[in-house]
Amino acid sequence: MDLNRFDLIIFDCDGVLVDSEPIVNRIFAEVLNEAGFKITYEEVMQQFIGKSLATCLEIIKESYGRPLPKNFIELCKEREIAALQKELQPVPGITEVLKQITLPKCVASNSSHRHIQMVLTLTDLLHNFQGKLYSCYDVERPKPFPDLYLYAAQQMNTNPENCLVIEDSATGVQAACAAGMTVFGYAQYNDGAALALNGAKIVFNNMQQLPEML
Repeated sequence: MDLNRFDLIIFDCDGVLVDSEPIVNRIFAEVLNEAGFKITYEEVMQQFIGKSLATCLEIIKESYGRPLPKNFIELCKEREIAALQKELQPVPGITEVLKQITLPKCVASNSSHRHIQMVLTLTDLLHNFQGKLYSCYDVERPKPFPDLYLYAAQQMNTNPENCLVIEDSATGVQAACAAGMTVFGYAQYNDGAALALNGAKIVFNNMQQLPEML
């Protein structure tokens, strides 16, 4: 693998830049249980990490054979925002890592622009990516389709094969590989086997290793 050929690093947001996955998935599990959809926090972490909200809601409807309550999304968002404002931290080491990386960089996330802006502002990381934030709402299909990564590369005037993607979910790895990009899998909460299985070239669990790997 020729690391010198990278002209752009594309970061996923949740779980790669900000340590939001445990918070968001805890709230999601809570609100689901209150609505009578029995599911554990572990199951939510396993099934929904990296997927867009629309995809998660579809999976739930299909699995339980009934629709979610009308106010489900509003309730989730309300609680999420309160919890994130109180608890959210940057991924350990990422603040220093972003200072060390000299390559152009951007964010491509299955979350909404509002969420991306909010979590990067809360963790004081937004200045690293001003004007370079891309959401699945900018394209037709979310990850695991390649649309978002191809869109980010196009916006950044970079060929997909010269892009390195940092991802923490199998869904995201699939999307980046489908876009013809190289993926490094960041496995903070698991052994990274699913990331490697889906095409991550390198799997690592300490963000501070990233500058050395480049």
